[in-house]
Amino acid sequence: MVIPATTRTAAALSAGTGSLTTRVLSALGTRLEFGSMEDGGFTASGDSTEWIDATRKELRGGGCVALPTETVYGLAANALDAGAVRAIFGAKERPADNPLIVHVSSIRMLRTLYHLEPAQTVHGTDNAALESAGALATAAMQRRLDDAERSSGRRWPEIPHVYHAAIRRFWPGPLTIVLPRPPCIPIEVLGGHGTTVAFRFPAHPVARAAIDASGVPVAAPSANASGRPSPTLARHVTHDLAGRIALVVDGGPCAVGVESTVVDGYSPNAFVSAAADAAPTLSPCVLRPGGVSVEALQALGGAWQRVRVYRRDFASAEIEANPTTPGMKYRHYSPAAPVHVVRAGDRQALRTMQTVDRLAQTHAAVGVVLVGDDCVRVHGEQALSSCRVVVRRVADARGLAHSLFALLRDLDESDRVEAIVVQGVGDAGDGLAVMNRLDKAASFHA
Repeated sequence: MVIPATTRTAAALSAGTGSLTTRVLSALGTRLEFGSMEDGGFTASGDSTEWIDATRKELRGGGCVALPTETVYGLAANALDAGAVRAIFGAKERPADNPLIVHVSSIRMLRTLYHLEPAQTVHGTDNAALESAGALATAAMQRRLDDAERSSGRRWPEIPHVYHAAIRRFWPGPLTIVLPRPPCIPIEVLGGHGTTVAFRFPAHPVARAAIDASGVPVAAPSANASGRPSPTLARHVTHDLAGRIALVVDGGPCAVGVESTVVDGYSPNAFVSAAADAAPTLSPCVLRPGGVSVEALQALGGAWQRVRVYRRDFASAEIEANPTTPGMKYRHYSPAAPVHVVRAGDRQALRTMQTVDRLAQTHAAVGVVLVGDDCVRVHGEQALSSCRVVVRRVADARGLAHSLFALLRDLDESDRVEAIVVQGVGDAGDGLAVMNRLDKAASFHA
């Protein structure tokens, strides 16, 4: 497929707050054709393929690369290399106990991880797990995978069966699944605790090709400074991380705009007992809402009809203390300007106007994000207030999901407002993921 060409980014960006020179390489216009989801592989053609070799070199050498995915831009590093994983935390200034999601480019890559050597304490090309990752391409590894299927009598025996329908429906795509930790994954990926790892197979052609070309899975949180709104454009990445990482690959805007949905159908959190002496029932849980809605998961049938949402349907002190996936413990997605969320419901338009009017009394500039076609009139639109009010509109919850992080960044960084008011949406469909992000970003609610 051809990645649509929009604006071209500069080939290099001078170092910002760090000591590196950050290169920005364009993948716009690269033609990528992929093999099967099962086995991976791709071919590339076009004028702008330099990023493929450059990305492979960085990832195999222990560096960090910002890559576009269909959700947000991710900061990728070799997930088998403890030193490279630590570099992610350093570049983002991310708390070390906040776990990472591991991204793969085929089912075979994921399955192979369960047959590699245990993680080593050293990094780079001395890592035994990294070297054995070359087994991904060998006939011997394929025989081992085939033998595992024959001996178990089922397909993909390394992956719990509850996930198979979800994988077939949503991979590659914005769904992350919680699995047992393969021995080759260093404990740093898990945030230093736990026995599970979250995995995703991204759909974006650039991310998929970069992982496949490197031959290793990548750990990749959002490519922003920790706590800031997630990046959906390459320029958002360079704003936060210029000088901290060596390479950004520009693949254009992200299509989904919010991170992946994280589901757990494996750990004890996924099982519910109706009574103390009753056998537990598998009831998968959504640990972080995102690009795949709860309704879409329920449509899979079976155990997925009983899917629960963390913090809405159940709580866990253990998850709060030791989260198994990112986006659960710390404040996220926050611009410098405080965010005021006006929740959906009765008289939302009136509450929005009242909130803006109140902020206009004490702020020189206020940003407002309106949802839908309601004719909400705010003073700044008609220049009737000394406060400058910058208004942005989106059509619905899906439009807000796609644009939220970009709107927060633009109002904060370009329009330089002192406060931001955002109309909330209901929890149905994309609304659950949007409100999850807004609640984490917000300083106030109305």
